[in-house]
Amino acid sequence: MEKKLRASKAAVICYGFGDLASQFVWTFVGSYLTIFYTDIVGIAPVAVSAIMIIARIWDAINDPMMGAIAERTKSRWGRFRPYIAFGCPFLAIFSVLTFTNPFSGQSTAGVLWAGIIYIIAGMLYTLTNIPYGAMAAVMSEDANQRNQINTSRNVGMNAGMALVNALSPILLLALSNKGAEVADAKGYLSTVIIYAIVSIPLFFAVFFTARENVKPLASTVNRKFSFKETVKNLVTNKYLMIVTGIMAIQMTAFMGRIAVTSYWVIYCLGSFTLISLIMTLPTVIGIFTSLLVPFLAKRMGKRNVLMMSLLGQCVGLLIMYFAPFNNISMIIVGDVLFGIFNIGMPMTLSMVADSVDYMEEKTGVRTDGTAYATYGLATKFGNAVGGAVGVLIITAFGYIPNAEQTAEAMSGINITVNLIPAILYIIAFFLCFLWNMSDKDADGIRERLMQRHAKEEKNA
Repeated sequence: MEKKLRASKAAVICYGFGDLASQFVWTFVGSYLTIFYTDIVGIAPVAVSAIMIIARIWDAINDPMMGAIAERTKSRWGRFRPYIAFGCPFLAIFSVLTFTNPFSGQSTAGVLWAGIIYIIAGMLYTLTNIPYGAMAAVMSEDANQRNQINTSRNVGMNAGMALVNALSPILLLALSNKGAEVADAKGYLSTVIIYAIVSIPLFFAVFFTARENVKPLASTVNRKFSFKETVKNLVTNKYLMIVTGIMAIQMTAFMGRIAVTSYWVIYCLGSFTLISLIMTLPTVIGIFTSLLVPFLAKRMGKRNVLMMSLLGQCVGLLIMYFAPFNNISMIIVGDVLFGIFNIGMPMTLSMVADSVDYMEEKTGVRTDGTAYATYGLATKFGNAVGGAVGVLIITAFGYIPNAEQTAEAMSGINITVNLIPAILYIIAFFLCFLWNMSDKDADGIRERLMQRHAKEEKNA
């Protein structure tokens, strides 16, 4: 049996810094941009929804293209690493620009500014994060270490979200104009500048420690870019399509919920500062439970761990949905349970890697970049669609920015933040039954690929 190529311990640990950096720029955008647009800039909710939906339509084209381009990149640093280094400064700059708008109110110019800047920021997230995500599958040939790498990413994600969720309400108020009871434009801009600056060295830590140990077959490296071939490689990979569907629903529930949780805490629970506790608890708890993922995956299998995660998070959300707004203890119980089972992300990422191996054995073509583009697309899709549709739903129930909400409006906000995501988690749970590739099957595929690569290198 050929010796498996593995990542260094430093690379495994530092890989999580990439998602930590992403949370500083992208979670803050996802958590607060919607309410910034509606309550600070004064853009109509329907216009906010349109901006986010248009951006995601473009991403459906742009993300697979970026994945395919990265796969075909040749450089002294490999295929994916250069984009992490050169993309992160521009991502930081445009994350700041999303919280600027020289055109106040609902003017056409204000909407256009918001839309253009948000779309460019999304493209730069694609430029940086699709290659970053693809690195997980090429850093190691060892299945257990891949789980560790993706666990490191999940820890970084949860740590970043915990920090952003805990610090943001404090920073937003502290950096706002004196006497402000809720965050103002100055607070949003000052906070995002701090996060953007912090994100850059974290991305560079990944760049300097990670190595691309898994190489594509030499016969496929020089193939020319074809959008048609790229799409075909995606849609004909049945396992990638299954896990993409699960991720899209999972991310709509998770990231989409984040985009509207602020409305629930401010208007239903009645406290801006409570945002810190409600949004931080699940991510802090998720950091510790994520450490159990490699052990659980080895014992139970990746699919079963994912299903357990989806079901547990659903139960946590239902507890919060049925809790009276003044029963903070019951809400915290649901919030803690939601965090305990926040361990599904590493499993979907590892399942993407399995789907890449499956497709390479079937076709001879390795599609790390385009496959992980589906993860980035699912994340942005969930964040934007969840936020866009969420804003439309709460508006339909009678939500009015910066005003005391009616009982009907608060009910609509509660449904949007807790009940709808719970339903989505159940749908994703049942989709998991379509995945019938066992971990043993995936290990067998990797062994055969290693033999094929070794034979090609010998004959070269």
